[in-house]
Amino acid sequence: MTKGQAGQSSDNKIDEAEFRIPIPDFAADAIVDHALLLSVYKSTGNPSAPLFDGVLGTTANCPTEVCSHLPAGYNRSGFAADVPASANPAEFTLQFSVKPGQTFELHGGRDMPAIDGPLLLEPTLLLHTRDAMPQPAGFHTAEQSGLAFPKIHPLFDQFLRDTSIVLAGDGNYYMTGTTGGPEMMVVTSDLSVWKSPDLVHWSPVRDLPRQTTVVWNLDRDGPEWMRPITMRDDEPFRPLWAPEIHYINRTFWIPFSVPRHGITILKSTTGKAEGPYVVAIKPDAPLSTGIDASLFQDDDGTVYSLYGGGWIAKMKPDMSGLAEPYRHITSASGREVGFEGVYLFKDHGLYNLCVADFVLGEYNTYIATAASLNGPWSERYLAVPHAGHANLFRDKQGRMWSTFFGNDRYSTFSAEPGIIPLVQDSKARWHPDPTYVQPSPEPRPVVQIPGAIGPSDGTPQHVGIMPAKPH
Repeated sequence: MTKGQAGQSSDNKIDEAEFRIPIPDFAADAIVDHALLLSVYKSTGNPSAPLFDGVLGTTANCPTEVCSHLPAGYNRSGFAADVPASANPAEFTLQFSVKPGQTFELHGGRDMPAIDGPLLLEPTLLLHTRDAMPQPAGFHTAEQSGLAFPKIHPLFDQFLRDTSIVLAGDGNYYMTGTTGGPEMMVVTSDLSVWKSPDLVHWSPVRDLPRQTTVVWNLDRDGPEWMRPITMRDDEPFRPLWAPEIHYINRTFWIPFSVPRHGITILKSTTGKAEGPYVVAIKPDAPLSTGIDASLFQDDDGTVYSLYGGGWIAKMKPDMSGLAEPYRHITSASGREVGFEGVYLFKDHGLYNLCVADFVLGEYNTYIATAASLNGPWSERYLAVPHAGHANLFRDKQGRMWSTFFGNDRYSTFSAEPGIIPLVQDSKARWHPDPTYVQPSPEPRPVVQIPGAIGPSDGTPQHVGIMPAKPH
């Protein structure tokens, strides 16, 4: 038996709520065949038992050591179900529904201070496995996934989200991502790039006096369709989100999104990371109204545009537009691999689709694989906890890395650039290398911040061009 905590609902409706609970790989590998949900709950009417990965559960006896802590008026039973063989190995789904006039309240122990007892701090899911489970060392950590997570620190002081890194033909690594500090949720304009020879020492791609990391500015260089500033929650809204940097056909390409307006792709006209950059799409119009744009080049040279949680389309040979409509990639169960932050890479003949998703308060990177872009795709698995919108890349020595920026309360740091080395398990799944020890950081390097005239101490400086009257 192993215990996994039930978590917050991922999709609450008036008459329906769905909970997704992560299952550690070592439990899924041992084949989960029975599940028991222990929880404090109250209901009116006679609502149905929840669905366990599509199987209708039944009420089950509550163990005495648990029920003895329940106050009067609270149900003393749990729910149980046999699990289908097709259950998602990365997570377990519980779906509750009620008819009109009924209510169902699921409680954790912290909701009722009178309750004490080790299993009642939160709703708890007990899983029974068909085979014996190994006890990996990683499960002794605080990681609910059972994966050991190495201790890492930011590469340098800089507000950065959606970190993207590529190894280019000149032997340098190049990095970009969402900048602008808190304003990245309101209005931003700058697109910045850094470089490194070794993934340790980073500097702006421009090092001339009074120049900065900024290689392109939306208000200065962008087309008319992406400039309008709208209102969101009574605030001006027009950020530049999640640029990625790619080295394709001996030059640099930067796909990015402007929420509510769409996605596009920039091309360096010089073959250099510092640009200058121009919009590659002709005519100059958004490829899609989605967010989180990405690119992938296959072994035959064909380039694909991706966005969101798994939309993909072949591009024209000159990358000036799409050669076909977008289609959506889903996992073996028919679910999305994730809801945003898509990234695709190919390794040893296998396509790996990386997508971000929130589960139990963690912003994780999930991967589904396929031998063909047309599928079938595997069920997703949890690859890198807390990494969320991440890119995977190999370094000069052939080691695989994941980018990182931290976007949940469990992250070791938040909104700064980071990297994590990965290893593969016996089933070829990518996970953080638990043996990795990141070199102790040198004194925080001084880097130039978008908008700064000269070097700064790393404190973000927020810049952007605002109209006289938001519209």
